[in-house]
Amino acid sequence: MTLDAPFRMTLSLNVLNHLGLNLYSNIPSVLSEVVANAYDADAENVRIDIDRTAGSVVVFDDGVGMTAEEVNERFLNVGYQRRLNNTGGTTHRLGRKVMGRKGIGKLSLLSIAEVVEVFTAKDGQKSAFRMDVNDIRREIEESGGVYHPTPIDAASIDFEHGTRIVLHRLKKGLVNTAGALKKRLARRFSVLGSEHKFSLFVDGKEVTIEDRDYFHRLQFVWTYEDAEKAAQIGARCTKAESIKASDVGALSAGSVTGWIGTAANAGRLRDDDGDNLNKIFLMVRGKLAHEDLLEEISDTSMYSTYLIGEIHADFLDLDEAEDIATSSRQRIVEEDPRFQELLAWLKQQLKMVKNSWTELRNDRGTREALQNPLIEAWFETLQEAPMKKAKRLFGKVNEMPIEASEKAQVFSFLVLAFETLRYRENLGALDNIEAGDITLLLNIFQNVEDLEAALYHQIVRQRLSVIKALEDQMDTNALEKVLQKHLFENLWLLDPSWERATDRHMEERVGKSFAAVEASLTEEEKKSRIDIRYKRVTGANVIVELKRYDVVVDTSKLIQQVDKYRNALFKYLDDSKVPGPVEAVCVVGKDLSDWGNSRSKQESVEAFKAKGIRVVKYDELLKDAQSAYGEYLGRSSEIGKIRAILDSLTGSIG
Repeated sequence: MTLDAPFRMTLSLNVLNHLGLNLYSNIPSVLSEVVANAYDADAENVRIDIDRTAGSVVVFDDGVGMTAEEVNERFLNVGYQRRLNNTGGTTHRLGRKVMGRKGIGKLSLLSIAEVVEVFTAKDGQKSAFRMDVNDIRREIEESGGVYHPTPIDAASIDFEHGTRIVLHRLKKGLVNTAGALKKRLARRFSVLGSEHKFSLFVDGKEVTIEDRDYFHRLQFVWTYEDAEKAAQIGARCTKAESIKASDVGALSAGSVTGWIGTAANAGRLRDDDGDNLNKIFLMVRGKLAHEDLLEEISDTSMYSTYLIGEIHADFLDLDEAEDIATSSRQRIVEEDPRFQELLAWLKQQLKMVKNSWTELRNDRGTREALQNPLIEAWFETLQEAPMKKAKRLFGKVNEMPIEASEKAQVFSFLVLAFETLRYRENLGALDNIEAGDITLLLNIFQNVEDLEAALYHQIVRQRLSVIKALEDQMDTNALEKVLQKHLFENLWLLDPSWERATDRHMEERVGKSFAAVEASLTEEEKKSRIDIRYKRVTGANVIVELKRYDVVVDTSKLIQQVDKYRNALFKYLDDSKVPGPVEAVCVVGKDLSDWGNSRSKQESVEAFKAKGIRVVKYDELLKDAQSAYGEYLGRSSEIGKIRAILDSLTGSIG
C-alpha cells in the first residue's frame, strides 16, 4: 500500500448494490447500524446531530476508535467477522456481547448518503477519509474490484478516541424530525441508559426507553422477567389496568424474556406518525432482530389486532452457532430450529394471553355495566347460570370498538334478550303450577306484560326517530323516493295498527289481478301514479297507492281510479272466499283540485269514506304518524322495571 493510497476497500459491484446501496430503505435503519457499531466499540455515549441547512448527519461515539491499520483490516474489510478473529464475541473493556456479526453494516451508509466521511482516533493515531458512491462505482469498474477512499485532513479530529461519521448528500432526505428519529431508534435498542453504560443522544436530547411511545397505550400486560425487571416494565405502563407476571420462558435452546401487552382498542396501536405498533418485536443482544413476530403467527382473530410486545431471545445469536440473521439483520431465517422453537413458545403464550385477555375484558365490561344501579339490581334478579352468561356477554360488548352510546344500546338489547329467556322459563313453570297458586300465576303474567310494554316502547321510540330523520333531512323529491321504496314494508307510517304483511302468497295472486287492471289504464292515469300495492294486515285487505308529488287530481277521478283496483280485489276475494274488509289509502303530494274550501273538502272526505278510501298528503303522513306514536308515549306514564332499565341506558339515544 502506497502513501498516496493509505486506505483500501475490495468489493464487487454486485456486493455494493445488494449489501450497500439497496440493503436498507430508511435513515433510522442505517443509523441503527452505526449505533450498533459504536456499542461494539465500547462507546458509552453516541451523539447524532442533524444539520438541516447543510443536509447532513453527524454521528460521533466515544468508543475505542480505530488505528489506520484497523480501518483497513476491519472497517474497510467488507465481511470482516470479529467474532471469528482474535477480537472475539465480547468487547474488551466493558465485556459487552457484540451486536455485529456479518461485517457489512458499514456499507449501509452508502444506501442513504452519496458521500461518507469517517474520522477516527485511537492510541494517538488519527485517520480520516472520504467515500463517494460515484467514485466507488468508477474505480471498481476500472480496477476490477478495488476502491481507495480519499484521505482527508485529520487535523479536525479533536478527540483522543472514538469515531465521527458524517453523511453528506442524503438520498432519503431529512424528513424525520428529531422526535421521530428518537422514537424509531428507541424501538430498535434495549440497552439504552445508565444501567447499560450506553447513552444515545439526538440533537442533544437523550434517547430513552420511554421514547418508544407505546407503554402508555397498554391496558393489560404479561411479563416474562424476574421480579425486578417485571416491576420496571410495570412502572412504565402507567395506564395499564392489569400486569401479570410469568416466569422467564425456558426453551431447550435458551431462555426468553420480555413482555406481551394489549391496548384498550386497536386504534391505540397507530401512533401520531402513522406507524403501526400492532407488532411483537424480537430483540437479540439488545438490538432489533425481527420487525414483527406476529407475521409468523398468522392469527387473524380480532384479538390479535390489540397485541403489541417485545421478546428477547439472545440464544438466537450465539458465537459458536450458525448465524441465522438475514443480511439486513431485520429478520431471522425462518427455517432455523431455534427460531421455530421460539415461535412455538410464542403461540402457546398467545393462547394463554388471549384467554386471560377475554376474562379481563369481560370483568371490565361487567363492572362498567354495573355502575348503573338499575342494571346492578337487575343482575341480582338472575339465577346463577344466566347471571354467568349475562356477565360474559356484557363483557364481550366491552370488546367491541364502538362508542359509549352504541354500547349502551347493545346493553339494552341484552337485557331484553335475557328477559325473553326468563319469560320462556316461566312458561315452562306453568306445567308445575299447583292449583290455587294464584300468586305465581300473576307474577308470570306481570313479567310478560312488563316485557311486552318495554319492547313496544322501544319500537315506538325508534319509529319516532325514523320519522324525525325523514322530516329533518328529506326534501320533497327525496321524501317521495324514500316513501316509495319503504312505505309498503312499513305500513305503520300509515296506521300504527298495521304491522307486517301476513300472506305473501295472496299478495302475489292479487298482484296478477292488479296487472290486468293496469293494462287497461289510460296513458294519463299511468303517468299520474308511482306505484300501487296490496297488503293483508291484521285481518284487513289494504290497497295503497302513491301518487306523484306534483300530480293534482279531483275527487271523482281519484275514486274512479281506485275503484278499478277495489273491484278487482273484491272479485278476487269473493272467488277465493277470503273474508275481511277492504281499505284503500291514497298518498298525494298536493290538495285535490276540488278542495277549494272547507265545505268542499269535507264533502270529498265523506265521499272517500263511503268507499273505504282515505287520502293523506306526504307531509301529513309523517305528522299523523308522529302524533299517534307521541300520544302513546304520553299515555304510557307507568314505567315497568324493564323499561326503566332501558330508559336509563338509551334515554339519550332515543
